[in-house]
Amino acid sequence: MKIAIISDIHSNLEALQAVDGALSDLGALIVYFAGDVVGYGPDPNLCAAWVQERADLAVMGNHDYAALGRMDTDSFNPNARHAIEWNSDQMDEKAKDYLASLPMVLARNGVTVVHANPREPGGWDYIFSLWDAEMNFEHFEGSFCFVGHSHQPVAVEMDQAGQVSVVPGESFRVQEGARYLVNVGSVGQPRDGNPAACFGLLDTDEGLFTFVRVPYDLEVTQKKMLEAGLPRPLAERLAEGR
Repeated sequence: MKIAIISDIHSNLEALQAVDGALSDLGALIVYFAGDVVGYGPDPNLCAAWVQERADLAVMGNHDYAALGRMDTDSFNPNARHAIEWNSDQMDEKAKDYLASLPMVLARNGVTVVHANPREPGGWDYIFSLWDAEMNFEHFEGSFCFVGHSHQPVAVEMDQAGQVSVVPGESFRVQEGARYLVNVGSVGQPRDGNPAACFGLLDTDEGLFTFVRVPYDLEVTQKKMLEAGLPRPLAERLAEGR
């Protein structure tokens, strides 16, 4: 069974469509979504409709939460705040109702999905360090916890002895008795220097996890963002993967 874990679409329809094509090519029939349908980009309604239709499991992200008016946008930088408020204004009732239905965290078959972290899902704290990751292992059960939020793909393993380390490379074999905390990166706004859309693929039959990169026509997204009046820096950063 192949499970695609995607996160942080951020209203980037072109990136999402490219990922959708890759899911078909890879034979990934199951989709888990780790939050942030909206924010930054120009197509909140179509992205929300895709997640509602395709995701077998989906959770709330902080930009989704803010676009629903459930948190103060003053905590965001000015460009992000502008985009959240624009996305909120553009969302139709179907999109809003769907986002409002999403929980903070879900677990299924030994896999936990949460946007920011399992320790305090609604606190929206980032996992940036190995210490941050280690603190979160005790707050989920099963072999895997998948997150997004930082837009930077990375996998952390806790071995049978409780030792925690970053797993190098673009793929890894699941080790017996080990547990994993994995940030699957971002579909709509990667921040690791690679502008290609990023998501995770877990092959449970092979015991293999892979970070998948998918190029897309980001110039189309950039043009749509500028035409919508979204901040230019948000459009320009797509080409830089940051």
